[in-house]
Amino acid sequence: MSDRVLVIGDGIAGIQAALDLARAGARVTLVERAPTIGGKMSVLDKNFPTLDCSICIEAPKMSEVEQHPNIEVLAPAEVEQVEGQAGAFRVTIRQRSRFVTDECTRCDLCTQVCPMVLPNEFTASMGVRRAIYTPIPQAVPGAYLVDIENCLNDPPNYLLCQRCVEACPPKCIDFLMPRTRSTVREVGAILVATGYELFHPAALRAYGYGTHPDILTSLEFERLLTSAGPTGGEILRPSDGRPPATCCSSCVGSRDRRFYPYCSRFCCMYSIKHAFQALDHGIRDVTVLYMDVRAYGKGFDAFWDRARREGARFVRGRSASIRPNGQGLRVRYEDTLAGQIREEDYDMVVLAPAVRPPQGLAELARILGCGAGPRRVHQGGGGARRPAVHHPPRHLRGRVRRGSQGHPG
Repeated sequence: MSDRVLVIGDGIAGIQAALDLARAGARVTLVERAPTIGGKMSVLDKNFPTLDCSICIEAPKMSEVEQHPNIEVLAPAEVEQVEGQAGAFRVTIRQRSRFVTDECTRCDLCTQVCPMVLPNEFTASMGVRRAIYTPIPQAVPGAYLVDIENCLNDPPNYLLCQRCVEACPPKCIDFLMPRTRSTVREVGAILVATGYELFHPAALRAYGYGTHPDILTSLEFERLLTSAGPTGGEILRPSDGRPPATCCSSCVGSRDRRFYPYCSRFCCMYSIKHAFQALDHGIRDVTVLYMDVRAYGKGFDAFWDRARREGARFVRGRSASIRPNGQGLRVRYEDTLAGQIREEDYDMVVLAPAVRPPQGLAELARILGCGAGPRRVHQGGGGARRPAVHHPPRHLRGRVRRGSQGHPG
Protein backbone atom coordinates (compact mmCIF):
# COMPACT_ATOMS: atom_id res chain seq x y z
CA MET A 1 0.00 0.00 0.00
CA SER A 2 1.29 3.44 -0.94
CA ASP A 3 1.95 5.85 1.94
CA ARG A 4 1.00 8.81 -0.27
CA VAL A 5 -2.39 10.50 0.11
CA LEU A 6 -3.97 12.70 -2.54
CA VAL A 7 -5.87 15.71 -1.13
CA ILE A 8 -8.12 17.47 -3.66
CA GLY A 9 -8.97 21.03 -2.66
CA ASP A 10 -6.71 23.37 -0.75
CA GLY A 11 -9.07 25.44 1.37
CA ILE A 12 -8.67 25.39 5.13
CA ALA A 13 -10.06 21.83 5.30
CA GLY A 14 -7.61 20.51 2.71
CA ILE A 15 -4.72 22.42 4.28
CA GLN A 16 -5.39 21.08 7.77
CA ALA A 17 -5.89 17.54 6.46
CA ALA A 18 -2.59 17.71 4.56
CA LEU A 19 -0.74 18.96 7.64
CA ASP A 20 -2.25 16.30 9.90
CA LEU A 21 -1.37 13.56 7.42
CA ALA A 22 2.16 14.87 6.86
CA ARG A 23 2.83 15.17 10.60
CA ALA A 24 1.70 11.55 10.96
CA GLY A 25 4.34 10.49 8.43
CA ALA A 26 2.29 10.22 5.24
CA ARG A 27 3.42 11.80 2.00
CA VAL A 28 0.80 14.18 0.64
CA THR A 29 0.06 15.50 -2.82
CA LEU A 30 -2.15 18.57 -2.57
CA VAL A 31 -4.06 19.45 -5.76
CA GLU A 32 -5.82 22.80 -6.21
CA ARG A 33 -7.38 24.08 -9.43
CA ALA A 34 -6.92 27.73 -8.38
CA PRO A 35 -3.44 29.31 -8.64
CA THR A 36 -3.09 29.47 -4.83
CA ILE A 37 -4.09 27.40 -1.85
CA GLY A 38 -6.12 28.99 0.93
CA GLY A 39 -9.65 28.92 -0.43
CA LYS A 40 -12.23 31.41 0.79
CA MET A 41 -10.76 31.76 4.26
CA SER A 42 -7.73 33.51 2.76
CA VAL A 43 -9.83 36.48 1.59
CA LEU A 44 -11.94 36.94 4.73
CA ASP A 45 -11.46 39.66 7.32
CA LYS A 46 -12.35 37.96 10.60
CA ASN A 47 -13.74 34.67 11.87
CA PHE A 48 -16.77 34.24 14.10
CA PRO A 49 -17.35 34.11 17.04
CA THR A 50 -13.92 35.25 18.27
CA LEU A 51 -13.36 37.90 15.55
CA ASP A 52 -9.79 36.68 15.09
CA CYS A 53 -7.98 37.79 11.94
CA SER A 54 -8.69 35.16 9.29
CA ILE A 55 -5.47 35.31 7.29
CA CYS A 56 -3.44 35.55 10.52
CA ILE A 57 -4.73 32.07 11.34
CA GLU A 58 -4.40 30.56 7.89
CA ALA A 59 -1.20 32.13 6.52
CA PRO A 60 1.13 30.22 8.92
CA LYS A 61 -0.59 26.98 7.89
CA MET A 62 -0.20 27.87 4.22
CA SER A 63 3.49 28.58 4.77
CA GLU A 64 3.94 25.28 6.65
CA VAL A 65 2.28 23.41 3.78
CA GLU A 66 4.71 24.97 1.31
CA GLN A 67 7.78 24.16 3.42
CA HIS A 68 6.83 20.71 4.78
CA PRO A 69 9.08 18.03 3.25
CA ASN A 70 6.20 15.53 3.11
CA ILE A 71 3.81 17.81 1.17
CA GLU A 72 3.80 18.43 -2.57
CA VAL A 73 1.63 21.32 -3.82
CA LEU A 74 0.32 21.22 -7.39
CA ALA A 75 -1.52 24.41 -8.37
CA PRO A 76 -3.18 25.23 -10.64
CA ALA A 77 -3.98 21.61 -11.39
CA GLU A 78 -6.88 19.17 -11.69
CA VAL A 79 -7.34 15.43 -11.39
CA GLU A 80 -7.77 13.97 -14.87
CA GLN A 81 -8.02 10.21 -14.28
CA VAL A 82 -8.10 7.72 -11.41
CA GLU A 83 -7.39 4.01 -11.80
CA GLY A 84 -6.84 1.13 -9.39
CA GLN A 85 -8.30 0.44 -5.99
CA ALA A 86 -7.96 1.47 -2.36
CA GLY A 87 -4.32 1.31 -1.31
CA ALA A 88 -3.10 1.42 -4.90
CA PHE A 89 -4.66 4.26 -6.89
CA ARG A 90 -2.92 5.54 -10.00
CA VAL A 91 -3.85 9.21 -10.44
CA THR A 92 -3.17 11.37 -13.49
CA ILE A 93 -3.04 15.09 -12.68
CA ARG A 94 -3.12 17.79 -15.34
CA GLN A 95 -1.11 20.81 -14.23
CA ARG A 96 -1.52 24.15 -15.99
CA SER A 97 1.58 26.24 -16.61
CA ARG A 98 2.17 29.44 -14.67
CA PHE A 99 4.58 30.70 -17.37
CA VAL A 100 6.73 31.92 -14.45
CA THR A 101 9.57 29.88 -12.96
CA ASP A 102 10.36 29.38 -9.28
CA GLU A 103 13.08 32.03 -9.54
CA CYS A 104 10.35 34.68 -9.25
CA THR A 105 11.16 37.09 -6.38
CA ARG A 106 7.69 38.71 -6.36
CA CYS A 107 9.23 42.14 -6.97
CA ASP A 108 5.97 43.25 -8.68
CA LEU A 109 7.76 45.00 -11.54
CA CYS A 110 5.96 42.83 -14.09
CA THR A 111 2.47 43.87 -12.95
CA GLN A 112 3.42 47.54 -13.10
CA VAL A 113 4.05 47.35 -16.84
CA CYS A 114 1.26 44.92 -17.82
CA PRO A 115 -1.39 46.82 -19.82
CA MET A 116 -4.26 44.36 -19.19
CA VAL A 117 -6.56 45.32 -16.29
CA LEU A 118 -9.03 42.62 -15.19
CA PRO A 119 -11.49 42.02 -12.33
CA ASN A 120 -9.83 40.09 -9.52
CA GLU A 121 -12.00 37.01 -9.03
CA PHE A 122 -10.05 36.08 -5.90
CA THR A 123 -11.48 39.12 -4.12
CA ALA A 124 -15.09 38.78 -5.35
CA SER A 125 -14.24 41.18 -8.22
CA MET A 126 -14.13 44.07 -5.73
CA GLY A 127 -10.65 44.90 -6.97
CA VAL A 128 -8.57 44.54 -10.14
CA ARG A 129 -5.53 42.60 -11.20
CA ARG A 130 -3.26 42.38 -14.23
CA ALA A 131 -2.81 39.52 -16.70
CA ILE A 132 0.35 38.65 -14.75
CA TYR A 133 -0.39 38.62 -11.05
CA THR A 134 -0.41 36.88 -7.70
CA PRO A 135 -3.92 36.07 -6.41
CA ILE A 136 -3.36 37.25 -2.82
CA PRO A 137 -0.31 38.66 -1.01
CA GLN A 138 0.20 35.40 0.94
CA ALA A 139 -0.24 33.14 -2.12
CA VAL A 140 1.23 29.62 -2.08
CA PRO A 141 2.89 28.78 -4.47
CA GLY A 142 4.45 32.19 -4.20
CA ALA A 143 5.51 32.78 -7.80
CA TYR A 144 3.42 35.04 -10.00
CA LEU A 145 1.49 33.53 -12.89
CA VAL A 146 0.21 34.62 -16.29
CA ASP A 147 -3.48 34.51 -17.16
CA ILE A 148 -2.75 33.36 -20.66
CA GLU A 149 -6.39 33.66 -21.76
CA ASN A 150 -6.25 37.43 -21.21
CA CYS A 151 -2.59 38.06 -21.98
CA LEU A 152 -1.71 39.92 -25.20
CA ASN A 153 0.83 37.20 -25.96
CA ASP A 154 -0.40 33.97 -27.55
CA PRO A 155 2.52 31.54 -27.34
CA PRO A 156 4.12 29.96 -29.20
CA ASN A 157 2.76 31.75 -32.27
CA TYR A 158 2.56 35.37 -31.14
CA LEU A 159 4.64 37.27 -28.58
CA LEU A 160 3.29 40.76 -29.17
CA CYS A 161 3.74 42.46 -25.81
CA GLN A 162 6.69 41.09 -23.83
CA ARG A 163 6.63 44.05 -21.42
CA CYS A 164 6.69 41.78 -18.37
CA VAL A 165 9.58 39.78 -19.81
CA GLU A 166 11.62 42.93 -20.33
CA ALA A 167 10.84 44.24 -16.83
CA CYS A 168 11.69 41.01 -14.98
CA PRO A 169 15.23 41.21 -13.44
CA PRO A 170 15.73 37.43 -12.94
CA LYS A 171 14.20 36.67 -16.37
CA CYS A 172 11.85 34.07 -14.92
CA ILE A 173 8.91 34.64 -17.31
CA ASP A 174 8.89 32.00 -20.03
CA PHE A 175 6.04 32.03 -22.56
CA LEU A 176 7.46 28.97 -24.30
CA MET A 177 6.48 26.67 -21.43
CA PRO A 178 3.93 24.05 -22.48
CA ARG A 179 0.42 25.11 -21.48
CA THR A 180 -0.25 21.89 -19.57
CA ARG A 181 1.64 18.83 -18.45
CA SER A 182 0.51 15.57 -16.93
CA THR A 183 1.83 14.17 -13.66
CA VAL A 184 1.16 10.63 -12.43
CA ARG A 185 1.13 9.73 -8.73
CA GLU A 186 0.63 6.40 -6.98
CA VAL A 187 -1.50 7.03 -3.89
CA GLY A 188 -3.06 4.84 -1.24
CA ALA A 189 -6.02 7.07 -0.43
CA ILE A 190 -7.86 10.12 -1.75
CA LEU A 191 -9.42 12.86 0.34
CA VAL A 192 -11.84 15.31 -1.32
CA ALA A 193 -12.16 18.81 0.19
CA THR A 194 -13.51 20.77 -2.77
CA GLY A 195 -15.48 23.33 -0.78
CA TYR A 196 -18.40 25.28 -2.17
CA GLU A 197 -19.61 28.20 -4.25
CA LEU A 198 -22.18 30.88 -3.45
CA PHE A 199 -25.47 30.96 -5.32
CA HIS A 200 -25.54 33.91 -7.72
CA PRO A 201 -28.42 36.08 -6.47
CA ALA A 202 -29.05 37.70 -9.86
CA ALA A 203 -31.43 34.77 -10.48
CA LEU A 204 -33.73 36.38 -7.90
CA ARG A 205 -34.67 39.46 -9.88
CA ALA A 206 -36.85 40.88 -7.11
CA TYR A 207 -33.70 41.42 -5.04
CA GLY A 208 -32.10 43.64 -7.68
CA TYR A 209 -28.58 42.23 -7.45
CA GLY A 210 -26.52 43.47 -10.37
CA THR A 211 -28.83 46.39 -11.04
CA HIS A 212 -27.69 48.62 -8.15
CA PRO A 213 -24.09 48.90 -6.86
CA ASP A 214 -25.12 49.09 -3.19
CA ILE A 215 -26.71 45.61 -3.22
CA LEU A 216 -23.78 43.34 -2.31
CA THR A 217 -23.18 39.67 -1.62
CA SER A 218 -21.68 38.57 1.68
CA LEU A 219 -18.23 38.03 0.12
CA GLU A 220 -18.31 41.46 -1.52
CA PHE A 221 -19.17 43.03 1.84
CA GLU A 222 -16.35 40.98 3.37
CA ARG A 223 -13.90 42.64 1.02
CA LEU A 224 -15.01 46.07 2.19
CA LEU A 225 -14.20 45.00 5.75
CA THR A 226 -10.73 43.74 4.87
CA SER A 227 -7.77 46.10 5.13
CA ALA A 228 -6.37 44.61 1.90
CA GLY A 229 -9.67 45.28 0.12
CA PRO A 230 -10.59 48.05 -2.31
CA THR A 231 -11.55 50.54 0.43
CA GLY A 232 -8.74 49.78 2.89
CA GLY A 233 -11.09 48.27 5.45
CA GLU A 234 -13.69 51.06 5.42
CA ILE A 235 -17.35 50.31 4.65
CA LEU A 236 -18.15 52.66 1.78
CA ARG A 237 -21.05 52.57 -0.65
CA PRO A 238 -19.84 51.57 -4.14
CA SER A 239 -22.34 54.02 -5.65
CA ASP A 240 -20.83 57.21 -4.19
CA GLY A 241 -17.90 56.22 -1.93
CA ARG A 242 -19.69 57.48 1.19
CA PRO A 243 -20.15 55.49 4.43
CA PRO A 244 -23.69 54.13 4.82
CA ALA A 245 -25.75 55.08 7.85
CA THR A 246 -28.13 52.11 7.57
CA CYS A 247 -27.60 48.53 6.41
CA CYS A 248 -29.80 45.45 5.99
CA SER A 249 -28.76 41.80 5.62
CA SER A 250 -31.00 39.09 4.20
CA CYS A 251 -30.82 35.36 3.45
CA VAL A 252 -31.10 34.51 -0.28
CA GLY A 253 -31.76 31.20 -2.03
CA SER A 254 -31.60 28.84 0.97
CA ARG A 255 -34.78 27.01 2.00
CA ASP A 256 -36.32 28.11 -1.28
CA ARG A 257 -37.99 25.39 -3.36
CA ARG A 258 -37.21 27.28 -6.55
CA PHE A 259 -33.47 27.11 -5.89
CA TYR A 260 -32.03 25.27 -2.86
CA PRO A 261 -34.48 23.63 -0.43
CA TYR A 262 -31.85 23.09 2.26
CA CYS A 263 -30.51 25.49 4.89
CA SER A 264 -26.91 26.49 4.18
CA ARG A 265 -26.40 26.61 7.95
CA PHE A 266 -23.51 29.03 8.47
CA CYS A 267 -24.99 32.10 6.71
CA CYS A 268 -26.73 33.13 9.96
CA MET A 269 -23.47 33.34 11.83
CA TYR A 270 -21.54 35.32 9.25
CA SER A 271 -24.53 37.68 8.93
CA ILE A 272 -24.36 38.17 12.70
CA LYS A 273 -20.62 38.79 12.36
CA HIS A 274 -21.21 41.32 9.59
CA ALA A 275 -23.87 43.08 11.71
CA PHE A 276 -21.43 43.34 14.62
CA GLN A 277 -18.65 44.65 12.37
CA ALA A 278 -20.98 47.14 10.69
CA LEU A 279 -21.89 48.59 14.09
CA ASP A 280 -18.20 48.69 14.99
CA HIS A 281 -17.55 50.69 11.79
CA GLY A 282 -20.07 53.32 12.78
CA ILE A 283 -23.20 52.22 10.93
CA ARG A 284 -25.93 53.28 13.35
CA ASP A 285 -28.85 51.15 12.08
CA VAL A 286 -28.18 47.49 11.24
CA THR A 287 -31.00 45.01 10.54
CA VAL A 288 -30.69 41.27 9.92
CA LEU A 289 -33.64 39.47 8.31
CA TYR A 290 -33.59 35.79 9.22
CA MET A 291 -35.77 32.69 8.99
CA ASP A 292 -34.32 30.73 11.91
CA VAL A 293 -30.94 31.57 13.46
CA ARG A 294 -28.53 28.60 13.37
CA ALA A 295 -26.25 29.48 16.29
CA TYR A 296 -25.14 25.90 16.81
CA GLY A 297 -21.40 26.02 17.67
CA LYS A 298 -19.26 26.83 20.69
CA GLY A 299 -19.78 30.46 21.65
CA PHE A 300 -22.14 31.10 18.73
CA ASP A 301 -25.28 31.82 20.74
CA ALA A 302 -23.31 34.14 23.05
CA PHE A 303 -21.99 35.99 20.00
CA TRP A 304 -25.56 36.47 18.76
CA ASP A 305 -26.51 37.92 22.15
CA ARG A 306 -23.46 40.20 21.98
CA ALA A 307 -24.52 41.54 18.58
CA ARG A 308 -28.01 42.28 19.89
CA ARG A 309 -26.62 44.07 22.93
CA GLU A 310 -24.48 46.22 20.64
CA GLY A 311 -27.63 47.34 18.82
CA ALA A 312 -28.17 44.99 15.87
CA ARG A 313 -31.85 44.41 15.13
CA PHE A 314 -32.94 40.89 14.19
CA VAL A 315 -36.29 40.45 12.43
CA ARG A 316 -37.76 37.06 11.64
CA GLY A 317 -38.74 37.35 8.01
CA ARG A 318 -37.46 37.34 4.48
CA SER A 319 -37.17 40.21 2.05
CA ALA A 320 -39.72 40.10 -0.76
CA SER A 321 -38.23 42.85 -2.89
CA ILE A 322 -35.36 45.33 -2.95
CA ARG A 323 -35.59 48.37 -5.21
CA PRO A 324 -34.03 51.85 -5.48
CA ASN A 325 -35.93 54.68 -3.80
CA GLY A 326 -33.98 57.60 -5.25
CA GLN A 327 -31.38 58.02 -2.50
CA GLY A 328 -30.96 54.45 -1.30
CA LEU A 329 -32.77 51.12 -1.29
CA ARG A 330 -36.26 50.19 -0.16
CA VAL A 331 -36.65 46.71 1.33
CA ARG A 332 -40.10 45.12 1.51
CA TYR A 333 -40.39 42.16 3.90
CA GLU A 334 -42.76 40.29 6.15
CA ASP A 335 -42.22 40.44 9.89
CA THR A 336 -43.55 36.95 10.63
CA LEU A 337 -43.58 37.38 14.43
CA ALA A 338 -45.62 40.58 14.19
CA GLY A 339 -47.66 39.31 11.24
CA GLN A 340 -47.06 42.52 9.26
CA ILE A 341 -45.70 43.52 5.86
CA ARG A 342 -43.16 46.32 6.24
CA GLU A 343 -41.15 48.60 3.96
CA GLU A 344 -37.95 50.25 5.21
CA ASP A 345 -35.21 52.29 3.55
CA TYR A 346 -31.51 51.44 3.80
CA ASP A 347 -28.26 52.82 2.37
CA MET A 348 -26.84 49.35 1.70
CA VAL A 349 -28.19 45.79 1.47
CA VAL A 350 -26.04 42.66 1.97
CA LEU A 351 -27.34 39.37 0.58
CA ALA A 352 -26.32 36.08 2.20
CA PRO A 353 -26.58 33.62 -0.74
CA ALA A 354 -27.18 29.89 -0.46
CA VAL A 355 -24.20 27.57 -0.64
CA ARG A 356 -23.96 25.11 -3.51
CA PRO A 357 -21.43 22.51 -4.71
CA PRO A 358 -18.58 23.96 -6.77
CA GLN A 359 -18.64 23.89 -10.54
CA GLY A 360 -17.19 20.65 -11.88
CA LEU A 361 -17.93 18.54 -8.80
CA ALA A 362 -20.15 16.11 -10.74
CA GLU A 363 -17.33 15.49 -13.24
CA LEU A 364 -14.82 15.01 -10.42
CA ALA A 365 -17.22 12.54 -8.78
CA ARG A 366 -17.39 10.61 -12.05
CA ILE A 367 -13.60 10.50 -12.31
CA LEU A 368 -13.21 9.36 -8.71
CA GLY A 369 -16.13 6.96 -8.75
CA CYS A 370 -17.49 8.84 -5.75
CA GLY A 371 -21.15 9.69 -5.21
CA ALA A 372 -21.77 13.44 -5.29
CA GLY A 373 -25.05 13.13 -3.37
CA PRO A 374 -28.27 15.01 -4.07
CA ARG A 375 -27.98 18.29 -5.91
CA ARG A 376 -30.45 20.85 -7.21
CA VAL A 377 -29.75 22.96 -10.25
CA HIS A 378 -31.52 26.25 -10.96
CA GLN A 379 -33.13 26.27 -14.40
CA GLY A 380 -33.64 30.02 -14.82
CA GLY A 381 -37.43 30.06 -14.93
CA GLY A 382 -37.82 29.27 -11.24
CA GLY A 383 -38.60 25.58 -11.68
CA ALA A 384 -36.57 23.03 -9.73
CA ARG A 385 -35.00 19.98 -11.23
CA ARG A 386 -35.40 16.66 -9.48
CA PRO A 387 -32.30 16.00 -7.34
CA ALA A 388 -29.81 13.77 -9.13
CA VAL A 389 -27.79 11.14 -7.27
CA HIS A 390 -24.51 10.00 -8.83
CA HIS A 391 -23.63 6.38 -8.13
CA PRO A 392 -19.93 5.43 -8.32
CA PRO A 393 -18.65 2.44 -10.29
CA ARG A 394 -18.82 -0.75 -8.25
CA HIS A 395 -15.04 -1.20 -7.99
CA LEU A 396 -14.60 2.28 -6.44
CA ARG A 397 -17.62 2.52 -4.14
CA GLY A 398 -16.82 3.60 -0.62
CA ARG A 399 -13.20 4.42 -1.48
CA VAL A 400 -13.22 8.20 -1.16
CA ARG A 401 -13.98 10.43 1.80
CA ARG A 402 -15.29 13.97 1.39
CA GLY A 403 -14.53 17.17 3.28
CA SER A 404 -15.32 20.87 2.97
CA GLN A 405 -13.58 24.23 2.79
CA GLY A 406 -13.89 27.36 4.87
CA HIS A 407 -16.72 29.89 4.68
CA PRO A 408 -17.27 33.63 5.17
CA GLY A 409 -16.77 33.49 8.90
